[in-house]
Amino acid sequence: MSFALSLMLILFAVLMFSGVPLSFAMLLSSAVYLLTTGQPLYLLAHRMFTGIDTFTLMAIPFFILAAELMVISGTAERLLKFTNVIVGRFHGGLAYVNVLASMLFGGCSGSAIADVAGLGVLEIDMMEKGGYEKPFSTALTISSSIQGPLIPPSIMMVLIGATTGTSIGALLIGAAIPGILVGLAQIAIIFVMGKIKGFPVSNIVMTPKEKFLSFLNAIPFILMPLIIIGGIIGGLVTPTEASAVAVAYGLLLVIIYSRHTIKLKDFNRLLYNTVVVAASILLLSGASNIFGWILSVEQVPNMISRALMSISDNKNVILMIISVFLLLWGMLMDSLPAILILSPILFPVAMRIGVAPIHFGVLMGFNLIIGLITPPYGPALFTGTIVSGLPMEKLIRAIIPFIMASIGILILITYVPSMVMFLPRLFGL
Repeated sequence: MSFALSLMLILFAVLMFSGVPLSFAMLLSSAVYLLTTGQPLYLLAHRMFTGIDTFTLMAIPFFILAAELMVISGTAERLLKFTNVIVGRFHGGLAYVNVLASMLFGGCSGSAIADVAGLGVLEIDMMEKGGYEKPFSTALTISSSIQGPLIPPSIMMVLIGATTGTSIGALLIGAAIPGILVGLAQIAIIFVMGKIKGFPVSNIVMTPKEKFLSFLNAIPFILMPLIIIGGIIGGLVTPTEASAVAVAYGLLLVIIYSRHTIKLKDFNRLLYNTVVVAASILLLSGASNIFGWILSVEQVPNMISRALMSISDNKNVILMIISVFLLLWGMLMDSLPAILILSPILFPVAMRIGVAPIHFGVLMGFNLIIGLITPPYGPALFTGTIVSGLPMEKLIRAIIPFIMASIGILILITYVPSMVMFLPRLFGL
């Protein structure tokens, strides 16, 4: 490892752990590398621009705006009523409602944070009134939210595809089965805990007419992921065009269902939030491009590949090591910047040991998604503490079974690639 690279990595680590925003930490450390090696600083601007000059990245602000529109259109209330009709009558019904609602809401928003913030207050309040302990209700709400970044649409899969050149459509569809499996694993935990603790039956009573109306009201919102995936699979739209369709559809739902309660200032807030989040992601993308280029020039992926191969030449062992590394990394850093930093390093390693790009992309995303609900960082975990008012220490014990279930599904899809590859192969992607 050269002196310039060592200096860059040390400076990056110091800046990152000092609280400097990751994009600036990458840019400053990259600038020091260029100065140390005598290369022109204009490469910084050039590589930043090429890092965001990608058509597929346009899908990110569109999907973010679509998620915002789904939150204010009343999606949460309608999906909760609909899922209560389906599973509310069983013992532990409101817990099942929580998981199923997050599965459906994730297919609309594609965001774990939007799930916790949009559905969280309603779900926690509903379960608490139904006789559930608040720490369990909050832990379940937080855990079920990770279905959002897996079930299409998924901002994370778009970013992985744009960063690595992997088919975004295939990544979106490939992540669907793992997302559903996470929900089923959580349902299994609820079933077992329900037998032990005697979870109550839902106390929400609905007439046949109300049940039918709840089904009709939920249909337009459930159609969102079907329209997106159907359009991509059918070759009618690209993933970027599908994200624009999602915005148009979300706007239509807002006009139909919330036109009397939504004001112009609400739309201004939505656009502002979208711009802020999208700009931060694109800045990270640009900064990570120069950072990743330097790592590539210094042949860091080859160094890591040789180091792993020196430990073992068994693909399964190397995948296990990578997964442990990603799980630990996800505990310290948000998933999106982690993808931008680690994709250029780990994808070449995965390709060298014969892992399919689609399979590894979903694995990488899933590993980092689990970090959303794990301490000490856990953005979804922090959001859950805010919406519930509970301190984190009360949530950690309640959330451990759900974290272990997610890791169990991760192991399953790691060593049974067909769980990821089945749908992309079925649709020829």
